[in-house]
Amino acid sequence: MRKGPWTAAGLLALFLSAAPSLLCAGKDAGGMIVHANSVIMSKPSSGDDVKNALIEILDASLLILPKTDSTAECRSRIEVAKSEFDQKSLFTDKAHQHLSLAYRLVTGGKRWQFPAEISGDYREKDVMEKAKKACQVRIDSALTEWKNDRREESVRYLLEYVLMVITPVERQG
Repeated sequence: MRKGPWTAAGLLALFLSAAPSLLCAGKDAGGMIVHANSVIMSKPSSGDDVKNALIEILDASLLILPKTDSTAECRSRIEVAKSEFDQKSLFTDKAHQHLSLAYRLVTGGKRWQFPAEISGDYREKDVMEKAKKACQVRIDSALTEWKNDRREESVRYLLEYVLMVITPVERQG
């Protein structure tokens, strides 16, 4: 019985199924963060672009996540949110809940709240500009904290960023 072609096909399938993890493992977290942010801050051509960029930010957060007593649970929560993004939508309650719980794990129990600087009564154009600025502040802070080896703080800013993007307006209050 010839196994050559089937063995090669099986190995190729195995490699392709592991490719996203291998690509992520070979990337620098800082580069992933900068790339994903540039996609979101530009005018993305599709919802898939935004989804993939947010998944990339969550992948970076998993690379940065320090080893603590709550690392496994935090990692699990982020993975569930990524799965929800990939299989369903950015705006599922389950994804929001798991990211909020991951946020609590990296902040010592502090609850995530929609940033005050972009809440309030102003014109829609102003809200979008304020939201972009607030997102950029979080990315800059995440990169600064990561470079200074304050990994938990970096993950906190990355989770804030993703939560800001996926939180519908009606949930802000």
